[in-house]
Amino acid sequence: MNFRHYPVMSNEVLEVFAGTAKKLFVDCTVGGGGHSHRILSAFPQARLIALDQDEESLELARATLAGFAARVEFRHGSYLSLFDELDCKKLGVSGVLVDPGISMVQLKDGRRGFAHSLEGPLDMRKDPAAGGETAADVLNGWGEERLADLFARYGEVLYSRRLAKAVVEKRLFAPWRTTGELRRLVEGLTHWRPRAGSVHPAAQVFQALRIAVNRELDGLASWLERIPAQLPAGSRVAFLTYHSLEDRLVKRAFQEMKRRERAVLLRPFPGRPGAGEVAENLASRSAKLRALEVA
Repeated sequence: MNFRHYPVMSNEVLEVFAGTAKKLFVDCTVGGGGHSHRILSAFPQARLIALDQDEESLELARATLAGFAARVEFRHGSYLSLFDELDCKKLGVSGVLVDPGISMVQLKDGRRGFAHSLEGPLDMRKDPAAGGETAADVLNGWGEERLADLFARYGEVLYSRRLAKAVVEKRLFAPWRTTGELRRLVEGLTHWRPRAGSVHPAAQVFQALRIAVNRELDGLASWLERIPAQLPAGSRVAFLTYHSLEDRLVKRAFQEMKRRERAVLLRPFPGRPGAGEVAENLASRSAKLRALEVA
C-alpha cells in the first residue's frame, strides 16, 4: 500500500515487537496509519489502539486501516495522556510505539504551516480544535529574549539572537502571518544558497516553533518515568526520536530504568535508518529508535 505517511524504520519496529506476546499494541501517534498497518499485518492475532491528537490524521488512519476494522480502536488525544486514559496492565498491552515526528500528511498541507517549503499561515498546531497559540502568535507576541531562547533551545539555532531581533523588528511594521515570510527572513540572515545534500536553515527554526506551539517536551520526562509501573512485565516500548533534545530525554530515562532494574534495553545503541530508507524517505535521516522491555 502506498502510504502518504511513510512508516519510519518499520522493519526495526516489527523486530522489537516480535518478541512480545503480540496481543495488544498501542500506536501512540498513528499518523497516516503506516506503522499500524504493518503491525496488524505482521501479527494477525493482535489488536491495536490507534491514538493521535490530530483529527485529520485519525481520519486518514481509519481509511488506511479499514481492512482491520474489527481489530482497531481509534482514540483522539496525546500519547502523554495514555496512562491516565487506559489501564495498560489490565488490558495486557504487549507493546507501545511512540513516533512523535510530523507526518507527511501534515507537512504536505500548506494550511497547517508545518513546512517551510510551502506557503501558508503560520499555525503549526497539531490539534487546532484544542485552541492555543499558533506560531504566528508566538512570533508576534513573545519578547526578544524569550524568542532567542526558544530558537537556541528547541532549534539549536546558532544565530538565535540575531534571528529574534529581526523577528521583533519586522513585526513593528507588519505582523507575522505566513511561512514564506519567515523562510525568506531566515534565508536573508544566513545568505542561504541551495546545495546538494544541505538542509534548509529554516528547518531548525520551524522545528523550534512547532515544539513550542505543541508543547512537545512538556510532560515527556514524567511520562517516561511512569513506564515500568504502568506497563505489564514483558511488554516493550519502541520510541522514535527526531531531534537531540527529545532523544536525550528518552536516552536518560531508559538508562535510569535499566539502572534501577525496571527495564532491559533491547539496543545498546539507538537504531538508525539504513541508506536505502533515507534515499526513499529523506525525512527519516534524523530518526533514532530506542527500545526497551519492562522487567
